[in-house]
Formats: sequence, structure tokens, C-alpha cells
Amino acid sequence: MSAFSSPGDEGAGGLVVSGGGTYAVAVDELFVVAARLGAVAPVVDGWLARAGVLRRGLDLLDIDDPIAAVDAASPAWHAGVGCVRLEQSRDLALTMHSSLLESAERYGVTERLVDGLWHLGAAVAAPWLGLHAPVLLIGGLLAAGGQWAGSAIRSALGWGPTPLAAWLDEHRDLLSDPGFVRLVRLAADHADEAFSAAFHLPVPGGLGAVIGAPESASIVLAATGLLGVVGSRVLVDGPVRVTRVDAGARGSAADRAGMDAAPAGHPAQGVSRLGEVVAPPAGVRGLADRVPSGDEAPQIRIERYGTAADPRWIVYVGGTADFGLIAGAETADMTSNTHGVADDTRLDRLRFTGADSAAGERAVREALTEAGAQSGDPLLAVGYSGGGIIAAKLAADPELGAVGALNLGGPVASAPTREGVGLLSLEHEEDLVPATGGAGHPSPDRVTVTRSVLEPDREYAAAVPAHELARYRQTAALVDDSDEQRLVEWRALVDEVTGGGAGLRSDWVATREVSPATGAR
Repeated sequence: MSAFSSPGDEGAGGLVVSGGGTYAVAVDELFVVAARLGAVAPVVDGWLARAGVLRRGLDLLDIDDPIAAVDAASPAWHAGVGCVRLEQSRDLALTMHSSLLESAERYGVTERLVDGLWHLGAAVAAPWLGLHAPVLLIGGLLAAGGQWAGSAIRSALGWGPTPLAAWLDEHRDLLSDPGFVRLVRLAADHADEAFSAAFHLPVPGGLGAVIGAPESASIVLAATGLLGVVGSRVLVDGPVRVTRVDAGARGSAADRAGMDAAPAGHPAQGVSRLGEVVAPPAGVRGLADRVPSGDEAPQIRIERYGTAADPRWIVYVGGTADFGLIAGAETADMTSNTHGVADDTRLDRLRFTGADSAAGERAVREALTEAGAQSGDPLLAVGYSGGGIIAAKLAADPELGAVGALNLGGPVASAPTREGVGLLSLEHEEDLVPATGGAGHPSPDRVTVTRSVLEPDREYAAAVPAHELARYRQTAALVDDSDEQRLVEWRALVDEVTGGGAGLRSDWVATREVSPATGAR
């Protein structure tokens, strides 16, 4: 067996379901058993009603004399004992039902208490780190310089890696440690306090508590937007365009930057609303399987179901492809992700520099329009990683007819939700990407499913193995196998959108404008 695990290896963790209008947090099996126990009571009440009819019938027949009525052999005695046992069974089922739900509620309260203590510690630590930022920065630079010089010397002498390099290699799983993931979530929410302390800026009491990851992202974009005036292109977004391509085809970013759309009247425009015939997705795993993946895959896939008079749509958005901070032709990049997180706060509306919305989101909206979707058409949005941010944004837009959104490992904890439009978010305990969205806020329309996917004492080839799409597809399969009511309703939603019939697929490539006029690279 290889020393490294492949994305196809099954993790041992079960599903933990939270949200959806309750503070209860528990494994999905607990909720399933509680629901079954709760369903026992009306069934037993029906049996009791029938038993009551039988007892009244015995009374009318008058087959028991007063002495025989207490005889263990009499029908009336058996009927009475049966009713008592049924009542006891009903009461026991209801007690167990309440106890299970109460245990889930207590677990949720404990989780919130622990999170509160972590946030309290972060609120104290963030200003301290900010005040000592110069010393920490200088120390870090000296350590990095010493590491670089030591590596060069040891390499020249053939002595192997430095102790620090060896330690880092040995502890490469640090990024996947749940404790580190929690720290990332805290850092996303408290970055503003460290920044304010570093520049000795006063922070009004209580203000730090309401400034989270979206607000911090918006502030960063405002700063980089101002720097863009003097020529900086860091996190500065630009115009986008989308092009219909054959299924699976894409090409390089440079090739896409030079592509021209079909001219007005071209036959390609006449068939742009048609596509390849595809079978409907089966459940949540079916949705996850169709999310675009790979460097050469188009970022956007759209499927139309129903009839021309009653179309229903599913849009799939791939994950981040470019992790650089300077906006290029690729729209699935960190610039788009940062804009997407910043859009989650009303503070972003006050920002007067930079793009109004993320390039990736604008591209998906344009692709939907080109495919023929109209405002009010039922839409199910699915996204992985940075694409999950876009899916959540589409679901929250009151001008769209979105009926739900599925997020696979994207930072959507702070994303706004719309009443009646469910957001199902799959997040792995060892995945730091969802944590970059901060702690977020509870919502009755957001259901979060978490799961541990990595095995202790096992090495993984990827830097962040818990974020791999293959593992999220495994988690989606477990969602389909669950009888938890909220997850069952989500599978029913998929069937409702597709109607069980075939759909028409189209693939789209998005390109950010890279002309000198836009200033992008």
C-alpha cells in the first residue's frame, strides 16, 4: 500500500448535521432515530383507538360476567392489558424522542459555548498581535532569512535539510488539523482588530464583534482599490465575458483571452440555447459529480430541464483555478473569491472603488442569460470551493427564481440567505477553505453537514487533502444514504427540479478582460 492516501479512500467519520432553524447539532443517525420514535406516537394512538372499539364491543356483547372480568382468561382482561402496554410504549417512545433531541440541543449549546470561548481568546489575542506586529514581522523575516541561508549552506555541503525544514516536512499535516482550521476561522473574523492595533487605530467598544470575514474582505478591497488608482492590480477586478464551448473543452487562459464571440446573426447564436442531452442527476452525489473540475474544464456547466414553456435550471460552478492575487484572464481566482466574500456584507455597498461584484458571479449570471434562463425561472445552484460562494449568492438574490443552493467546501458561513430558499453546505472538519469565511451567523435556511474525512497517522499527497472535490463527492454520497429529514427533503428538491426527465447541457468558459484599457495582466 502506498504511504499516501488517494482522494478515493473512504474516511471513517459520520455526518454531523446542524442548522435549519435549530441549534441542535448531532450525527444524522440520531436525528433519524428521533424522528422514527416521534412517529411512533400517532401510530400507537391509532392502535389504541382500535383497541377501544374492541373493548366497547366486548361490553356490548356482555360476554364477561363480573367475576370473569378480572379473570386472566377473559377477553376483557387481555384487551385492558393490551391498552396499558400500548400506552406505556407510546410514552416511552415520546420520552426517548424528547431525550434524543434534548441531547442534540445540549451538544449544540456546548459547541456554541466552546466557540464563544475561542472568540473571547481571539478578541484578546488579535490586538496584542497587532501591537507587536513590527517585532513579529522582523523576527519572521530574520527566521526566513536564516532558514534560506541555512538551506543553501547545508545543500552545498550535502548535509540535507535544515532542522526547521525537516520539522515542517514531518508536520505537513498541520494545515489539516481541526485546531488549525478553527484558528483560521477566528483569524478571518478578527483580522480587523489586529489591523487596527497595528496602526494604533481606535476601535469603538463592541464594533469588533460585528466585523467579521466579509467586512474585513470589503475593507481590504477598498484599500487595494485605492492602490489601483496608482497602478496596482492586486485584487482589482475587471469586466468579463463568457463563451459557449463544446462539452469538456476549454483551452488555456491565453487562448480564451483571444477568443471572439459569434457575430450577430451567426448560426451559432441560433442554437446557443440548445445542448447535449443528459440524464438527470441522481441526488446530491449526482450534483457533485457534475461540478466542473480540472484545469482544462470549463468553469460553468448549465442544464435545462422541463419544457420550453416551463424551464428549470441547474448551474454548476467549478472551484478556484488561480491562487494569485493579481487578476488575470482566469475568473475563478482569489480576486473573484475575495469580492464574493466581501459581497456578503452591507458595508461593501459603501465601497466606491473596484468592481461591484465578483467576476465569477457576473460570468455565471451572463452564462445563464445566454443559455436562455430568465428571471423567475426555477434555479438550483451548485458550487465547489470558490464556486460555492457564487452558488450561495445566486440563491440569496430575490430577483432570481432560485429554489436552493449546494455548497461543496466553499466559505459561505457568512453568506446571506433568502427565506424559503435552502442552502445545503458540506464542509469537512479538516478543510481550512470553508473556515476562511469566518464563523458566520445561524440561519433557518442553511443546513450544514460536516464530516471528518482524514485518518490519523496517515500521510496525504495533497497540501489540503480534505478540500479535494473527490472527498466532497464521497460526502455527498453519504448525504444520499441518510434518512435525516432535512437531507431527504434536499434529495426530493433535486427530483422536483429535474422532474425525472432528460435535460440539455451547455458548457461555458468565462474570461476576464485583459486589455490595456482594463489594466489587468
